[in-house]
Amino acid sequence: MKTLVNIITREHPVAAYLFIKEFFEEGDQLLFVSANDSFDCITPLVKILQVDPGVVQRIVLRRDSDSYTYERICRTINNGINKDTEYYVNLAGGSRYMALSVQHVFSNYHSTFYYIQTHQNLIVKTIFDNSIYDNDDEIIPIHYRMTLAEYFEAYGLSHDIDALQPPISDETQSRQMFNLFSKQQIRSSEYKILDVLREKYRGWKYLNIEEAEHPVKENMTPIPNLGKFLEYINFTPKEEGILNQQELDYLTGGWFEEYVYYLIKTVVQPDDIAVGVRIDGCTEIRHNNELDVSFIKNNQLHVIECKSGISSESMFNEIVYKVSALKEVLLGVDCNSYIFSLKKDPTGDLKKIATYMGITFCDYECLTREDKLRKVLKRM
Repeated sequence: MKTLVNIITREHPVAAYLFIKEFFEEGDQLLFVSANDSFDCITPLVKILQVDPGVVQRIVLRRDSDSYTYERICRTINNGINKDTEYYVNLAGGSRYMALSVQHVFSNYHSTFYYIQTHQNLIVKTIFDNSIYDNDDEIIPIHYRMTLAEYFEAYGLSHDIDALQPPISDETQSRQMFNLFSKQQIRSSEYKILDVLREKYRGWKYLNIEEAEHPVKENMTPIPNLGKFLEYINFTPKEEGILNQQELDYLTGGWFEEYVYYLIKTVVQPDDIAVGVRIDGCTEIRHNNELDVSFIKNNQLHVIECKSGISSESMFNEIVYKVSALKEVLLGVDCNSYIFSLKKDPTGDLKKIATYMGITFCDYECLTREDKLRKVLKRM
């Protein structure tokens, strides 16, 4: 029997989760060390780990000064541990001061030290001794692979993954839609049809196509030739003569999300992927956000904001700030953020703005040139 020790922080719970998934065995104990402001992050981890609460111990630095005063950290931890226990100590997470304190205290007990390197999906097992030339560090690959649900729940986020509808289109149809728009095979009159659908009918539970072409109700804006447009883009509604809410969303931009979904699924081959996941921060300040395309590969979360059209630089800036805030407030340091768009960026100014905010921008040229697209997808 052993005790797995983890430093818990709001910014990086995944390191602790993966450490436990790799090493926890029946009969083991869990010990979490945290500052007071991260104490509530322990409960979501215990819940998704599905362990008996009786095997969980918490050492919490209740006063703010306790979390950055070395001697107080050491005393608090020392008072909460057992000399007769074998400890597996994960030094990832927390401040440098916290990690130094944890390492110092547990060095006086029967302890083995590890460091989770989440970006490389590795665990480093090390021995703290006076020799730095015997090459006794051991590199261990992380075999466990998280799902999207696990990642979100580790951060204390609620989600609707289990209730998601499957994509409307198949991969072939999504490619056809992409070709129509990227090769500018949509005429200005047809863009007007899409504008009316987006501005007047997006969010409707259903739209009768014939009524939309020849409306008799005052609250309806006419869309001449809507049926012919659907034939032109080779789109067949599930129910003849009717566009349901999901189909309206698809026609007014959802097609691009599904194109990116199939692109990632085929080329990157993620461990888990979804379109349109809604997440909620579950705090007093509600954060309810929809992730256009989210996927996880080798325990790394990737979130793509999909915008088929961006009309101005100010609109682009708003998207960048939204994506950046989503990562900072909810999704944590392990999240990789992207914006995919058919917007052209000949000067590279938009890419510079995104890069400055830690976001990868994949523009029209990137999406339509195989060599550039391959470079972006390879980094995923």
